[in-house]
This record gives sequence, structure tokens and C-alpha cells, in this order.
Amino acid sequence: MRAKRSGRAGQLTKWRKHGPRAGLFGATVSLLLLLCIAAVLPVRAQTKRETLCFPLKTTQYRVSDDYGWRDDPFTGETAFHKGIDLACAEGTAVLAAEGGVVTRASRSESYGNCLYLLHPDGRETRYAHLQYCYVRAGEVVQAGQVLGTAGQTGRATGAHLHFELWEQGTAQDPAAALGLADEAS
Repeated sequence: MRAKRSGRAGQLTKWRKHGPRAGLFGATVSLLLLLCIAAVLPVRAQTKRETLCFPLKTTQYRVSDDYGWRDDPFTGETAFHKGIDLACAEGTAVLAAEGGVVTRASRSESYGNCLYLLHPDGRETRYAHLQYCYVRAGEVVQAGQVLGTAGQTGRATGAHLHFELWEQGTAQDPAAALGLADEAS
């Protein structure tokens, strides 16, 4: 399904879905676009970066939840947390951790407003609980570009960015790549 924004430019007011195959078409176009971009990038630019750009445009944040096993704040059951939570003020700018193509810009019950970026090295970063999304599926973004703002949409206990790093279809701990080793509360 394809998500469509309505409202003023740059502000997400609601998502509408169009057609059962629109999402597959959009994802296919995004993948083809990424492959075209990767083909013209210098070989050095395609190598995997060990570190990522920090995804918040602020120094006023705290790591409120780590990657790994934890007690789910909603169910109380032990569950695996596939990312890292960065608590910050609602409305804080969320930045692309690396350049790439937006493969998903939608809303889900658990992630709320969320974005997925596919990067030329094959990794994927995910950004969840956004207040607003400023980019659409298929858009090419640069590292450090504003993608939206942090919020508390979906299953969230407060304003924060839930950030995930995926490699070869498996969630990875993003703390080291973000320079956050040993910062969790």
C-alpha cells in the first residue's frame, strides 16, 4: 500500500493508503533507484562505514532504552528490543544517519510514524515514533538531512527516537556505530 500525506507541506496530519500493490511498486522503484545511485558512486563511497551520523540534532538527549532483552513497558513481558531509544524533547529534528533511499514512510500501530532508509552499503536504518515525517518513500536523502521530528506516536511512553540498524536482514546494536557505547541509563 502507498502512504500519502495530507496537510501542509512538511507537516504530517494523517496517512492514507492507496491500493493493495502500491507499496510493492514503491519499494521496487526505491530499490531500483538505490541500485542506480550505487552504480554511479565511487567505489570508496560504497564501503561500509563503521560509524554513523548521530540521528538527532541536539545534545540534549539520553539513552532511555538499550538494544537487547528487556521488560516491555506495555506488557511487562520480556521481549527483544531491536533498537536504541533516544529520549529527547518532542519536535527535535531527526537526521539521516547515512545517505540512502527512503524505502518506507508510513504509520504503524507499534512504531507510529516511521521511516526506513536503505543505504548503498546494504545496511538499513529505521526511525520510529516520529511526530512528523518530512520525506516520502522513494526520495534520496543525504547523511545529516532532516527526515522529520521526534515524537511519541505508536507504542511510546514519552517523546523519543527509536533507532534501529539492520545488516543482511538482522537487527544490530547501533550503539557503537553511533558512538554511544556504555551510555545507557
